[in-house]
Amino acid sequence: MKVLFISRSFPPLRGGMEKVAHNLYTDFSAKASVTLIKWSGSKKWLVFVLPVFFMKSAWYLLCKKIDVIYLCDGFLSLLIPFLRIFKKPIIVTVHGLDITYKNKSYQAIIPKKIALADRVVCVSRATAGECLKRNIPEEKICIVPNGIKDEFYLAGGRGNLKAALERKLKINIGNKKVLLSVGRLIERKGIHWFIKEIVPKIKADCADFVYLVAGCGKMAEDIRAIIKNNALENWVVMVGEVSDEELKILYNAADIFVMPNIPVAGDFEGFGIVILEAASCGLAVVASDMEGIRDALGDGDWGVLIEPLNAAKFSGEILNLMRDDDRRANLATRARAGVIDVFNWPGVAQKYLDIFNETSSIMKLARYSGPS
Repeated sequence: MKVLFISRSFPPLRGGMEKVAHNLYTDFSAKASVTLIKWSGSKKWLVFVLPVFFMKSAWYLLCKKIDVIYLCDGFLSLLIPFLRIFKKPIIVTVHGLDITYKNKSYQAIIPKKIALADRVVCVSRATAGECLKRNIPEEKICIVPNGIKDEFYLAGGRGNLKAALERKLKINIGNKKVLLSVGRLIERKGIHWFIKEIVPKIKADCADFVYLVAGCGKMAEDIRAIIKNNALENWVVMVGEVSDEELKILYNAADIFVMPNIPVAGDFEGFGIVILEAASCGLAVVASDMEGIRDALGDGDWGVLIEPLNAAKFSGEILNLMRDDDRRANLATRARAGVIDVFNWPGVAQKYLDIFNETSSIMKLARYSGPS
């Protein structure tokens, strides 16, 4: 199988889509011949990048034997009408926001272009549902989740890692329970809501904890204001952007991972890779029961799913897990085993390659058979 792999979000850029693209490329390369066309710069230059992508694609398609064209996200479907002239199977992955982005022009164009692909790989059932709402043919849609590499787990023990975290952050953790959230500080992540509505409830019942927030984003200043206005400086610490090594320490030193997403019109959580990362480190997860988060937590098999914006249930479940060491440990053990088994990248990549082979074979058969 010879694959032309096109990505507009590739390392050294950091983020969920970048991780997906890099890991798929790496695992594809172990099993197939892969030609990579990538962009790792600012999204504001995409209007100029897309023509370059097409010219490079045309060159490779004319000069190399290519079996399948793979587009890493729905926005790249803009290339499909031009790539069609080469009569190769085109597969596109849709993550979530690349199909739900709330812009009239975007919605008028992108779903129609995605529908031109031969197969549309959705990362979750929720993403597939959004594609169906926009008239993408059901027979073209298949669901393949994102994956995880077992590269975050540290076996040093949470006690030792908490001490390392204390030194790193210059805070006193001691025997406190550590709650953790990781991600961009944007509205749909619900960090602002969690700090304002949940943290005071937990504090009123059990003050022996600290909530660490790793990440940056446009809501950072709003969140700092909420912390200050509610006098939560001793309970909430904004860690900011962290390196992969620092992220490992956070995942392995924490006790409970929290993903308190809230509904936001036009925004969407297609999957939730940070859930897989946290669970792979043996970390109990409490998350909002919505969108692609359900798939990442196996419908609740590997974590606790809570109705979005239900402050009483969020605080109650977290307090129960903070107090019940055995339940928390059992949940964490089940989570690690589950995500490593179901979401390992080699297995995920093989599912993609099976789709590539199947799509290529169907198109060849149709071409050789001619009109019926």
